Amino acid sequence: MVSQPAYLTNLKKYAKLRFRGDEEEDARIAVRDLDNESDRGAIILAATNVEDMLELKILERLPTLQADEPARKFVFEQDGPISTFSRKILMAYAMGIVDKPYRKLIDLVRESRNACAHSRQPISLQVPELQDACKVVISDIWPDIKDHNPKTIRMAFVMKCTFIQHYILHGEKLEGRDAHLAHWEKLKRGEA
Repeated sequence: MVSQPAYLTNLKKYAKLRFRGDEEEDARIAVRDLDNESDRGAIILAATNVEDMLELKILERLPTLQADEPARKFVFEQDGPISTFSRKILMAYAMGIVDKPYRKLIDLVRESRNACAHSRQPISLQVPELQDACKVVISDIWPDIKDHNPKTIRMAFVMKCTFIQHYILHGEKLEGRDAHLAHWEKLKRGEA
């Protein structure tokens, strides 16, 4: 096996880091980081946070893999059986972590992420195709949104992803504008 230069090994290791374990601090960092991103970057990161939460909850239910890092890597990395976002969604559904409506919602988040990550064209929430997909993700709060500009849609999409993470972690669905706004404010203060 050919060894990689240390800078490449270190970069790959850093890129694979997940939540650090302090939920409040992780939430503050994630919210602050998303504010500084482009539409494309914000959608990719928000969706990746959902994917990471799915992996965390799946791993919680597979204690053997928690103690066996080589087996865990085989399952969750490269071409492993639960290595892709779509496979994590299906596994979470099969394990009862998410219900069918949320499975479909998370799959749309994944499709939006993939469009942003793989589009060869410039893509932002100015693009009607991406905007329409994001509107479906936020459809439960869409009627309450007065300002339909791309920045507002982006903020609502990012917020919805944090609510999906909350549901995955706690099993509690945050429904409606008031619940969303109250939880968003708690996240910004690091209380959720």
